[in-house]
Amino acid sequence: ITYYAMREVFGLPGTGESHALPIFQRILRDFSAYQRNFADADPHVLAASLPPTEFRRHIIEYIRQFYAGKYPEGSWVDKTPGAEALVGAPLIRDTFPQAKLICTKRNGVEVVRSFRAKFSSDFASACQAWALSMGALLKVRETNSNILEVDQFDMTNSPGEVAERVTHYLDTTDKAQALTEFFRDKRTDQLSSHDWRRRLTLADTDWSVEERNLFTSTCGELMRKFAYPF
Repeated sequence: ITYYAMREVFGLPGTGESHALPIFQRILRDFSAYQRNFADADPHVLAASLPPTEFRRHIIEYIRQFYAGKYPEGSWVDKTPGAEALVGAPLIRDTFPQAKLICTKRNGVEVVRSFRAKFSSDFASACQAWALSMGALLKVRETNSNILEVDQFDMTNSPGEVAERVTHYLDTTDKAQALTEFFRDKRTDQLSSHDWRRRLTLADTDWSVEERNLFTSTCGELMRKFAYPF
């Protein structure tokens, strides 16, 4: 819903979930790991002389050219979900210093239930997906990457407050009312049937004792850190 708001309210072009930047993150990660192995073992091997800093600079320049070709207007919205996208925040910052990063988050019980319905995932994988993403968000916080965090619950129950936060962050306070109305009226998740005025807890699920225990062991600590009741 945040992505659609950027398109409809702010008029930014975009192509949905791009999954583009994680590709470059993997390239840089694999380059560094492979090159470091040689540098540590035998500095005379040619691969050891490849400069990681220079390679990263070339990748960043390519990313800029790639996006400039796709969005010559100079502004766009790019959405990529998951933990890998979150840990890529430093690369985004280095590539586009003026970028505005918004992270939407949601109660783990709701995400696990929705994740399983949408992707036909097994229970353990759904728990792990949420835990990895929220753990990545905590790491991003430590880097002081100036990311705005928005909770889906607040979009539904306090759309005006969220709209004010988002438009202030984007320096577009004149769009606050339009964004408030968008958050209040639009719905994109058709898989959830619960009352959005309250957060789901374990008591609202039909999970088995084993599943509840697995959720607690995988997600419980992060649920507490983000002050989600469960």
